[in-house]
Amino acid sequence: MRSGTLNLLVGAVLFAGCAPEPTGPPFRPTATVQELMAHMIDPAADLVWDAVGTVITADSVDHWEPQTDEEWAVVRNGAVTLVESANLLMIGDRARDQDTWMRMTQGMIDSGQRMLEAVDARDVEAVFALGADVYDACDSCHNLYWVGDTDRGRAPD
Repeated sequence: MRSGTLNLLVGAVLFAGCAPEPTGPPFRPTATVQELMAHMIDPAADLVWDAVGTVITADSVDHWEPQTDEEWAVVRNGAVTLVESANLLMIGDRARDQDTWMRMTQGMIDSGQRMLEAVDARDVEAVFALGADVYDACDSCHNLYWVGDTDRGRAPD
């Protein structure tokens, strides 16, 4: 009985080792990087960047931050969209290379994840501070991959 179980286990391991490498889903990217930037990423970034702020003038101090569940949901949608749209930047021909592009895109995901955690904690100060991290992740990639592009991510007319 023991040798039968052992043979079955060894056979299963050998069979699993011979199985073909699983393939991913049949992605069909249609939007260009510029279109993703213009229609998903930039609007999502604006939702998190514009969520918290203060403007001080000679006459007044204007401060805003999310107050209601609905306002926090808008900021959360922006953070989720940033994280998930970064994944789209790594699919197919969108990836400019498999090294720096992937690392920088992962940086976008990481900063978006931290933003999402701050939003879920409703931590206004962290949302404000992490806006700089999101900006730095975006700008470092733009400075490397969009040098000389006057449209800087805006979709063509």
